[in-house]
Parts: sequence; C-alpha cells; structure tokens
Amino acid sequence: MSARLRRGALALAILAGAAAGVVATAGPTQGAKQGARPNIVLVVTDDQTLAAFNGRTMPYTLGNVAGAGTTFNNTIATNPLCCPSRATMITGQYSHNTGVTNNKPGYPALRDKTNVLPSWLSAAGYYTAHIGRYLNEYPHGKKSKPAPGWDTWIAALEPRRYLGYDLRVNRKTVHYGRKLKEYLTTVINNRANEVIRKRAPQQQPFFLQVDHMAPHAGPGMGGPCAGSDVPDALPGDYAQFANEPLPTPPSFNEEDIGDKPSFVQRVPLLTEKNVATITQRYRCALASLLSVDRGMQQIDAELAKAGELENTIVIFISDNGFFYGEHRLPREKIRPYEEALHVPFAIRVPPGLLGAPTVSSVDELVANVDLVPTILELAGAGPCLAADRCRVMDGRSVVPLVLGQGGWPQDRGLAVEFSTGDEKFNTSSSCAYQGIRTPGFLYVQHTRVPQPPDGVCVPADEREYYDLAADPFQLQNLYPSDPSSLAGSIEGSLAARAARLAGCAGIEGRDPAPASGSYCE
Repeated sequence: MSARLRRGALALAILAGAAAGVVATAGPTQGAKQGARPNIVLVVTDDQTLAAFNGRTMPYTLGNVAGAGTTFNNTIATNPLCCPSRATMITGQYSHNTGVTNNKPGYPALRDKTNVLPSWLSAAGYYTAHIGRYLNEYPHGKKSKPAPGWDTWIAALEPRRYLGYDLRVNRKTVHYGRKLKEYLTTVINNRANEVIRKRAPQQQPFFLQVDHMAPHAGPGMGGPCAGSDVPDALPGDYAQFANEPLPTPPSFNEEDIGDKPSFVQRVPLLTEKNVATITQRYRCALASLLSVDRGMQQIDAELAKAGELENTIVIFISDNGFFYGEHRLPREKIRPYEEALHVPFAIRVPPGLLGAPTVSSVDELVANVDLVPTILELAGAGPCLAADRCRVMDGRSVVPLVLGQGGWPQDRGLAVEFSTGDEKFNTSSSCAYQGIRTPGFLYVQHTRVPQPPDGVCVPADEREYYDLAADPFQLQNLYPSDPSSLAGSIEGSLAARAARLAGCAGIEGRDPAPASGSYCE
C-alpha cells in the first residue's frame, strides 16, 4: 500500500480501534482549523533502543504513525544521555552550546532558559502543553514553578516512580498512589488526552509534548518488574514478554575488548547471573512500551473525535538508547556505541499539510539536534523571543527529507559529545569525549577517563574509530597505535572535522558566522 493510501485509511483504522480496542466517535473528515497552522504532538520515550521500536512492543505506533508517515532509519542522539538529549530537544543545539553535558547539574546548567522551543511557539501563537518527565534536576517540590514557555505544565519531577509519585500540575502538587489506574504511563496518557479534548475545539493551534518515563528504570508495583533498576510494567503487559529471549548480537558479552579504551577494558565478562538480570530488565523494558503504544492510539482517537486528526502532525522519538550486554555493558548508555546512539524517529504529516506527498522512509543521517528546527518549520515559527533575541540552532529541519527533496549533506558529520563535569565518575565510562558520527564512520576522542579504584577523572587521549559499514557492531577499533600515520587518512580527516564540530554553531548560509569560526554540518 502506498504512503498516500495508508494515510487515507488512517482515520478509519483509528475510529475502528484497530490496535488496542479504543473506539472513537466519528468526527469531521477535515480539521476544524483547516488552512491554519497545524497542531503538533511530540511523544518522547526514555532509554528506548531502536530495536525496541517494533511491531510487538509498539504495534499501533509502528503501523499508524511511522507506517502512515515518514520513518528515519539513521537517527542518533548526539549526547546519549537523558538530560543533555532533552536539552537539545528544546533548543536545537549541541550540548557544547546548551551548557547541559550531563544529568548533573542538569537543568541548572541550561543557558538562556527562557529562550527555548515552547517560548518560541507561544510567541508564534501556539498554545503549549507539557505532560510527563522533564530535564533532570529541574526544581521540584511545593514551590516548583512551570518551566518557561508552557501554558499547561504537568510534570513528573524527582523522585521518579511509576506508582506512589507526585505530579506538579501547573503550581499545585497532585499525589498519585499505588492503584493500577495511577500507573504513571496511564496517567500521562490520560492527561495528554485531557489537553487535546480542551484545546482541539479552539481556533488556536496547540503544541503538546508528551514525555514518558518508559522504558527507563524505576520502581513501581512490585512483581517481576520490581526494583529501581528495572523498568516497571503492568502485569498483563509483562506477561506478553515473560519468556522473551535476550538478543545476543556479535557485540554481546564481547570476548576481546583489548581494542577498546581503558575504561571499557576494565569491564569483566558477564556471568550467568549478570545475563539473567539483564534479561529481566530487557523483558520489563519491552513490556513497559505497550502502555506507551496505547497512549499513542488514544491520542489519535481524541484527535479524530475532535476532527483534528488531519490537521495534526505527530512526532515520535526516543532521547537515547541503552545497553543490554553489548560490549559487556550490562546497562546504562553514555558510551558512544550504536546501541546508545541510535534511536527511533518518525513523523506523520497528514496529506495536504505540506502541499506535496511525503516519503515513507529516509536513510540520510539525522539527529535529535534536528528536531527543533523541524518543529519550527512545521509551525511557521522561528527560534526567537524578539527580533533581537534569537538562539542560533545547530541542527537542520528534516522537512525537505520528509518531502523527498534533495540538498541534504550526503556525508554530513554530527558531533557526538559528553562530559560529566565531575571529579569522579563510573570507572566503566568515559569522563569526557568529543567526536563525529558520519553515515559510515564513528570517530571519538576521550579527553578524560576515570582511574580505578575510585573513578577520579584524569586527562587522557584515548581514541576510537569504526568503519560502520564493514563493522556495524563496532568490534574492531581501527584507530592506529601510531598517530603519525593519520596524515591523509580517513581517520585523520574525521579527527579534523570532529575538532571543528566540538565548537561549532549554526549552519552556513542560514546563520551568522560563529565566534568559533566553525559552522555545524
């Protein structure tokens, strides 16, 4: 079935409740605000791997958002960690420009906090609503205020749990207990639907951002997914994955890691007990995504009821990936390997909104840094609070790719970066790195690494270079033992480009010349 025909059948599938039994009342076939700027719904998951975006974990989203829209097959998180990635998702900037390079200090490190996506959309006439988790270390407690730019603010702040938690609803605290109906993902879904019911009948377009905690680890109701280091899941959902085997790609429990940096070489081989723990975490993570998927269908059902389905753009993305035993890593993200970097990303634009058909699949390299420029173009807005107060974005709008147009840099390089900013860190992780990911290669320089036994971060120069076409599982670090051999080599070229990207800002031809002298690619 063509993409256009799939979209034509979309409303019928939603109204029939095809994926999860959600039944919507038929509404107008065209949006009430036809001809006006579209509504935009952005749904973000936490720690979801690309592999976990499939027909079993998210059948509705895969079939009716990605399947009826555009799927981006090569999307990375430029800093594969929750807070830095989410800071990029409200600024369109790399971590070196947002100031947020780690989960701590997290939000307090964000530069120019009011000059962000929801503020820009609000200035452009949008109603803005945020539901769910927010950047790490955002001020919480009884005096916590809504973050800048949000008209509706329903935030799951620290500490984060699936049951027995507080939501900050605008300026009030609402407590949720331990009943199944109070399960965090269910509540986030319900709250999102409430916003749509209230805002869809209005003439003012809305931007709704739904930030799920799933499949991030967190305590909940107990049972097989008990414990703060395991994603919680509803019992019925877990039953569908109770016997799911753990994937074991060639990188799983990698036998020879002598080519890896010193901090990875210290990671021991996984034991049977380790594998059992990872397997349980993996099953719970998959199960936790089923309730996210139900929420996606419920959002579409509410839009269909209001007659706004054909006037609403839906975007789905994860903030970063996760490790399940690859390269011996039993959990976490941060490290610059594909399991952490590569994330799912899809956009569904209803037919007619862009004036041309959209493509079903995109292979060009894109990243989370491209999300904000894309949303702004779709909304007809700019990254400005006033004419003299604009934020220079580092990413590019992917709208031309959605339309199947040319002009995208074919060998585009994206910065990959991380810095803990702490004196001590996890002895199996880099303290700081910067590098470049291109369509075919990854090059990274670790500039600070932790020293055992206490993880004190010290200056270093440890590098990794992978040919992803020949070695997609990153089993062989190709960086030469003799750096003098870099002259004229691929890795030498990548090193030079990575050095420029480390301080880059803006896009040439679109933005003013950066102080660093280097544009982003």
